[in-house]
Amino acid sequence: MKRSVLFGVVALVAGLVLALSPAASADSVIHKVSVGSGDVLPPPGSDANFSLSAIELDDGTVTGQWQDSVFGRGTAAVGLHVEVDCLVVVGNEAWVSGVITRPASLAGLPAITRVRDNGTSATDPADQVSFTFIGIAATCTDQPDLPLNDLINGQVTVQ
Repeated sequence: MKRSVLFGVVALVAGLVLALSPAASADSVIHKVSVGSGDVLPPPGSDANFSLSAIELDDGTVTGQWQDSVFGRGTAAVGLHVEVDCLVVVGNEAWVSGVITRPASLAGLPAITRVRDNGTSATDPADQVSFTFIGIAATCTDQPDLPLNDLINGQVTVQ
């Protein structure tokens, strides 16, 4: 009897742990895109950096952010911060769009970018990103043909 009660308590606790764990209650990730790179203008680092992270869940929810540190360096630099609300993945390419949150002078404007993952081997072609386009009416669902530029350093991952 003691053994069956102990087994029942262990099963109950294990069930509660599984039910309350983030993995069990969270929706499944269906797409994930990330970029970490110096920006696309040579030489490396001359135009600051570009970083992006976007996730799409199986319920259609999209979250993420990107930072494009553009327009100079040091105290004169202006960095764009975008809250991601749209992600479309087609093969090794992704379109990401959202709303600018910083700087205050651009807050609320839409932004969009496109990225391409060309692999991780040194013999693969360079990964590619477009510039951040600000204020255009297109969202990622439109999949506009934004021109892509080879990354000098860094990595794009499209899953």
